[in-house]
Amino acid sequence: MKGVIAENHFDSSRNTIVLLGGERRYILAHPNQCKKLSLFPKDHPSGRHSAIDWSDPDLITYPNFEYATANEVVLQAGDVLYLPTF
Repeated sequence: MKGVIAENHFDSSRNTIVLLGGERRYILAHPNQCKKLSLFPKDHPSGRHSAIDWSDPDLITYPNFEYATANEVVLQAGDVLYLPTF
């Protein structure tokens, strides 16, 4: 899929995503995977975001990322995705 890439992050509140046109791809990881995703500390300017470039992960610097699990979801026009608060 071509388009804009949003850096991997987590939100502290629930989200509802409604897609009115086109396609949008999400890669979703359970909160129990956070340690493998190398999140910046909460007080860091990029807090809530992963230090890893998921398009080209550096497995030497971030070896635990290789063991992270996630689900890929591709939304199409008319789809709704609800992400509850954890």
